[in-house]
Amino acid sequence: MIEISINRRCNIERLQKYLNYELSSSFIIVLYFLTDLAVILMAIAAILFTPLLLKTLFEERKFGWITFFLIFVVVPVVLLFTLNINPQYKLILQAIPVALFYIYCFILKMAIGDW
Repeated sequence: MIEISINRRCNIERLQKYLNYELSSSFIIVLYFLTDLAVILMAIAAILFTPLLLKTLFEERKFGWITFFLIFVVVPVVLLFTLNINPQYKLILQAIPVALFYIYCFILKMAIGDW
């Protein structure tokens, strides 16, 4: 008889794998000189990763982390799009929600080992 074992930590391990992914330092140096492109690429990566992140947190019933995500990441994005901002400062202010997303991911990466 064949036994099938289900790994209950599959979702967490997959999320942890993505959170531990790191870019090479040479790629980061190139992005430093291409600030506009870097912010756009980081925003696209955050948008693409968010559904997986929220799906995993919902499946694992981590509603506190979902609430923290909404307050820490989504509220600044909504404020950015609803406030009338001087175009000179728009790029700088667009980087703030992206930075908050990656700070959130870093905090989650540190906490996920205890789950």
